[in-house]
Parts: sequence; C-alpha cells; structure tokens
Amino acid sequence: MTEIMVSTDRLVKAEIFRQQLYSIAKDMGTIMIRTSGEPIISEAVDFSTFIADKNGEIITFSGYMTMHTGPAQAAIRYILQNYSEEEILPGDAFICNDPHTTAACHPPDVGIVKPIFYQNQLIAWSWAEGHVLDVGGMAPGGFTVGAHDAYSEALRFPGIKIVRKGKLVKDIVHLIKVNWRLPERNINEIRSFIAACNASENQIVDLINKYGVDEFHEYVELNKLLSEEAFRKRISQLPRKTYEGTEWAEHNGHVNDLFQIHCKLTVGEGHLTFDFNGTVAQTDGFINVSKGTAIGCALTPVMLALTQDIPFNEGILRAIEFILPEGTVVSAEMPAPTSMGHAETGMRISKLLTELISQAMMESDEEKTRSYAMACFHDAWPAGIFYGSDSEGKMFILADSNGGGAGGGAQTNQDGMDAAGCFTQLSNGLPDIEINELTFPVLYLWRQLNVNSGGPGKYRGGQGIDFAWIPWGVPGGHETVNTACWQVPPRGIMGGYPGGTSGYWVIKNSNVHQFMEEGKVPMYSELAGKKELLPAKHIGFPIHPDDVFVQFEGGGGGLGDPLKRDPEIVLQDWQDGYITKKMAKEAYGVVIDENGRIVEQGTQVLRINIKSNRLHKGLKPKKECLVNSNELTHIKSSGESLVIKEDIKGLRYVCCSGCEYPLADENSDWKEGAKVLKTEAPKALGKFGMWVKNREEAPFVFVDEYICPGCGSMLHIGTSIGEN
Repeated sequence: MTEIMVSTDRLVKAEIFRQQLYSIAKDMGTIMIRTSGEPIISEAVDFSTFIADKNGEIITFSGYMTMHTGPAQAAIRYILQNYSEEEILPGDAFICNDPHTTAACHPPDVGIVKPIFYQNQLIAWSWAEGHVLDVGGMAPGGFTVGAHDAYSEALRFPGIKIVRKGKLVKDIVHLIKVNWRLPERNINEIRSFIAACNASENQIVDLINKYGVDEFHEYVELNKLLSEEAFRKRISQLPRKTYEGTEWAEHNGHVNDLFQIHCKLTVGEGHLTFDFNGTVAQTDGFINVSKGTAIGCALTPVMLALTQDIPFNEGILRAIEFILPEGTVVSAEMPAPTSMGHAETGMRISKLLTELISQAMMESDEEKTRSYAMACFHDAWPAGIFYGSDSEGKMFILADSNGGGAGGGAQTNQDGMDAAGCFTQLSNGLPDIEINELTFPVLYLWRQLNVNSGGPGKYRGGQGIDFAWIPWGVPGGHETVNTACWQVPPRGIMGGYPGGTSGYWVIKNSNVHQFMEEGKVPMYSELAGKKELLPAKHIGFPIHPDDVFVQFEGGGGGLGDPLKRDPEIVLQDWQDGYITKKMAKEAYGVVIDENGRIVEQGTQVLRINIKSNRLHKGLKPKKECLVNSNELTHIKSSGESLVIKEDIKGLRYVCCSGCEYPLADENSDWKEGAKVLKTEAPKALGKFGMWVKNREEAPFVFVDEYICPGCGSMLHIGTSIGEN
C-alpha cells in the first residue's frame, strides 16, 4: 500500500473529527445506560453503538462489545440490499435481531438501525444494540438449550421498520406485546435504543453544520485510509507464514460432543487471511453462529492484541480476508439454531485467534509487537437464567450478568485480570448485588474469587468468580444454565497452563434458612444438603426455597513456565486467597511452611525435582536438532520460552530461552524437537487443585506439555482430543 501523503494540518483535523465521531458513539451508550432501566444494560454494559457511512462502512465504534462489529456492518448492508432509496426515509428506524439475515449474535441481541439524513440526503447510519430479557420462543430468556431449529428460538426481526417518519409502527409493537414474555420492559429497552440513535442523528447534523457535507465525507474516508495504512504496516512486522490451530465447541444442547473449529491464519504482505476450512458442519443445537458474528468474534483479538493503538473503522477490515465455509458452525444457514452460538462457537473463535495472532506476534522482529502477545481469556460467559412468578403472580426473568466474572488471559508483563468477563467486553461490569436483589426475587449468599481458577504461569491467568443465591420471597422457580467452557479449558501460552473451567452446583434441601433465622450468612463449607453438579446445558431445572444455586467460573490462561514466577509473588497469591498451598507447591514449586513463610531451600530443591520429573515422564522428541548451541549467536527472543539463534552461515534455529537448547531450524516445527507429556485435562490440572469436568466417553480432552529436552523448562502447553 502506498503511503498516504497528508499535511500536518489535515492530520490534526482528521484526528479531531475522529474524536468527535467517537464521542457521539459513546454518548449513545450513555443514553442507553441512563434510560434502559435494565441491569443487563446499566450494570453489565451488554450493548454496543456504532456509526457507519452511507454505504454501511463503519466509521466509529464506541468500544463496548467488540463482537458486535460484524453484526453492525452486516445489518446495515442487509437493509441497503433489501430496501430501495425511496423506501429509506428521514425519521425511519429498523429493528434487527435475526442471526440469519442481519447477523445478530443471537436473537436476544436486538439492534436498532437508523438512517441519518442531512437536507434530505442519506449521510450516515447509526446502530444501537442491546441484550433484552426475552424474545419469545420456547425458553424464557432466549437461551434455547432444547431448540432444534431457529423457529423454536425467538420472534426474529430481519431489519424491518419499527419507526416510520418518526413514529413507532404500532403493528410491530403489538407483535412484540403478544410474542415476548416481558413486553413492557422490552419495549422500554427498545425505546432507549431508539433514543440513542435519535441523539446521534442530532449530533451528526450539528457536526455537518460545522464542517459541511464535503468535509464530512472527506474526513470519514481519510480516517479509514489512515487506519488501513497503520494496520498494514503492523502486519508487515509479522513473519510471512501460516499459523494453524484447532478449538472445540462443547455440547450443542442435545449431545455432549466436541465440535471442531479449525483456522489457518496466513500473514501476507500487509494482509491477513483467516481460513476456517476444516470446521465441522452446522448442528441442530444452539451453538452455531452466523457469518457476521464469526467475523465480529475473529476481529476481537485483531482489535485488542494486534491493533490496540489503531483506531477501529472499516480500514481495518480492508486488510483482512475471511474464508468462512457456508453451512458450518462458523457460518450457519437456516434453519440452524444460534441462540448461544456467540458464547459457544463465537468465543472459541476468539480464543483460537488470540492464540494464532499471539504466535505470529511472538515471532516479530519488533519488540513492541512481541510484547502484546497474550494468553486466552476464559471466554465463555457462563449463563444462568432464573425465571418464575413473583409474589404478585407476574413473571420474572433474571438473566444473571454475574456470568461476566470469568478470568482474563495473562500478558507478557502482568497477570490476567480477575473477573474480567469475556475478551469482547471492553466495558464489562458485574451487577451490583443490591440492584439484582431489588429487581429480582433472589438473595445472594456470597460473591468471591474462585480459588485456583487462573492458569498457572510466570504470569498467572486471571481468576474467575464464585457466587451463590437462593430464591427470596417466592416459592422457587426454574433455572436454565449454559456454559461453553466445561471440558475444554482455555489454553495458556509460552509454557503457561490452561485456566480452570466453569460449572454449576445446586445444594438441594439445604439448611440455609436455619442460618437466616439466626441472622447469619453461611459459607459453602457450612451448608448441608445434597450437592448436585448440573449439566453444562440444561433448561428448566427446578429451584426450591431451600435450594442453594452455586455458579463457579474459570480463569484465563497463564503465560510462561510457572517455575519462573517469583516465589514471593506466589506467597502473596496464597496470602490473598488466590491460590491454595497445593497450587503453590504442585504448580509453582514453592514450599510454604505452617507459619506462612517460604522454605527457600525446599523450594529450590522442589523446582529442580519438578523439572527432572518432566524430563523423566515426557516422551522423546520426534526429531533431534543436531546443532551445537555454543556455535550459535543470539538474534532475538521469540516470546517468554523461546529464542532465535543463528549460525555462521546465517541459518536460524529455535532454541529454549532457559538453556538455549536447539529444538529445530526456524522453518521446521520446533515442537517436534521437544519432549511431550500428554495427560487428560482433569488429571493434568486437577493435580494443582483446579477444576475441569471430565468426559465420560471418547473423545477425551488432553493437556499436551512440550518440554525442553535440555533443562526441563515448559515451552508450550496445548490441548488436544483423542482416545484414552
């Protein structure tokens, strides 16, 4: 791409203009938070706002939910394809929640798309989308575990007018009232989305009055070109090669299978290609995603790892090609159900691409680019939907936004964020407990960090949360649960371990009310009753007044060999309640005595023994690199665990960063030069005190540890599936 030649004055003006557009998009979000009245909007911030140009190309994005970039673009383009210019009028607004036409992440994500006119000329589009509490269909709350097709899931709107010339279309409002379980609350939410779009129109008109139509178009396009140029330069810092990986979505709501998602990332000259050939066909369960949602999920690690300092707009998309085979779980066609696809297949896409992009970044010659590589977030959104009738006989639906409490991935210079939510949620917020209790008939017993849930590493994966509640003031209700990360843990990077996974317990017929009568709030260990582990996907599990519902959420992946973590930091983690002594000893090789102090010599010996044990148990390398490390010259690091060295002929080799043992030449798969230890995931992570649900039949999930044959350092930890 030819470098853009722009004067300093124009660059300054372009940046001012970009910031003004961004401010308008952010103001749209503020309006939604203040007018919606629903905790899922005001507390969890589960919404997004965008502005596009007249052709549907994104020109600014508020940054609330990166996953929504694909649906925002697709929805506007679908409307442009299906309505003539004469049919799109000032004062109109369209409603979109159909994954198969307007690419919604799932039907509960309802979007309002508004054309913006200036002097009767179409000038731009605004898009405001948020999660609503119910959209009809067979399951209250819209997460349809039992659905076999899209017709069972929801009342779907394929980009049709809900506002015509400034007035609500009564037929559409009436349709909502007779099909959705909470129509008044939902209509109020939709009104808040419309209000946000109306405000954006007023502010954009003011902006055009200031700059003029010609300058508006000029600086919209210039900012896209500047982002495109910056992104292509960033891509040029990556090696020209192909990176390949596989992830698995779990349990489609009907069968507990593993569904393969495969991707090849090819780095070209200023261009990226994401090729998903090799991904399984769509299923009759609710884990499928639309093409637009898959693009939004794929863009998330691009935006947050590779282009974190480049303004996002259509310019970024111009440098990427997506190959998404139709009729697969990543590009589903009618009548595939999709109501949990964004948090199932979609977030598996984000995890897989986080890993592939980070691999490419680790091999960059640019230190800054290498420094932004990271491990995977937990990325699952463990959902819990409690519904029933309140004390007045009215239906309630609690879509508990505490599902946003899973851990974040470790980075190259710090631990992952605790209770980070999903990678896509830039403004994730956990709900205020008192707000939930005020709004819904539940009483929370605790909300705390889930001990040992973050993946061990030099930098630890972020911890998830653990919380519990009981029905309050009602004779119980029913619970629907969905977790996308139950059996296949989120991988670490550069020798860091995967994080723990998520699940749900119910303590049936507990003694909780005995504590309440005494004015005490019990903790988990004090509760008596029958402890029952719920399936990963289940609809309508009965919850009675004496039952305690417990949800625990896993952590993010770790980064770097945990034996490299400073023992004093491990001790602090134990003192803070992040990890147990078992984790400190087994994962980090740190011995803590009965007085809470580090046993220094015992720690040194234990770490040596752990490395020795790795070497003893690991299988021999497939190939041996017959090169003398002493004859090689250091060129650069390649992440935390590897370095690149060069011989006198200029041939390069991948070596262990600890002992500089040569693993392979740079053009070969260095993993073939490592020792490998393959262990079923529950056993591999369970020895540290972590939780991963075991599979009861093949295929089984394995943790694959790649170990330096020279010193026993952990170089990489992957996951795979296979027979026992």
